[in-house]
Amino acid sequence: MIITNVESIAFEVKSDWGNKPSKWGYGIRDGSTADVDYRILRITTDDGAEGYHVGGAGHYWSAPPQSVVDSLIKPLLIGEDPLNRERLWQWMTAHQQISEGVIGCVDSALWDLLGRMADVPVYKLLGGYRDRVLAYCSTAPNLGSPEVYAQHALEAKARGYKAFKVHAYIFWNPHTWEPAPGKPAFPEEDLEVCRAVREAVGDEMVLMHDPWGVYTLQESIYVG
Repeated sequence: MIITNVESIAFEVKSDWGNKPSKWGYGIRDGSTADVDYRILRITTDDGAEGYHVGGAGHYWSAPPQSVVDSLIKPLLIGEDPLNRERLWQWMTAHQQISEGVIGCVDSALWDLLGRMADVPVYKLLGGYRDRVLAYCSTAPNLGSPEVYAQHALEAKARGYKAFKVHAYIFWNPHTWEPAPGKPAFPEEDLEVCRAVREAVGDEMVLMHDPWGVYTLQESIYVG
């Protein structure tokens, strides 16, 4: 079995996920509609097996346009065994012009292909530890002071959430409250946010911290 084609299929959907601003930095649904662009990345094999990745609306995980597929993805994938995901992943990561987002879309489609072949959900192929995931509330980044994050967490807890994820200061100086393009991470200040949130909600609420990949290895170890 080999990969014979990779396609990026564009389509438009009518979405009712129109947003209005909220005090927490991201929108809440207001019932309005909008036309949203999406793409399906489809990988096809010589025996007819297919795998898909769906994404769009400008998200990081949006499927790449066909021009990117033709110039960067097809030369690496066509003629290869789709089950050799690790090798294909290594090839893509070694290619300086292929972004992490595009690599993730391709990898997702390859896992989907295997799941369809085996008629098994992908989470089962990955270990099948659980079939449910705890719903959690997540912050926007650069939301405000540690006290603002703590207030957000308390409101989430009052609404019944049992878990809360912090996105703290990312490419943003929390002291000057200005963009910081030369310094992506502020681990000490991030820890202040995490401590304030923990103190506010107590020990029972599950807390998570997502720095969006801006930490160095040393910063990750330190914060961890």
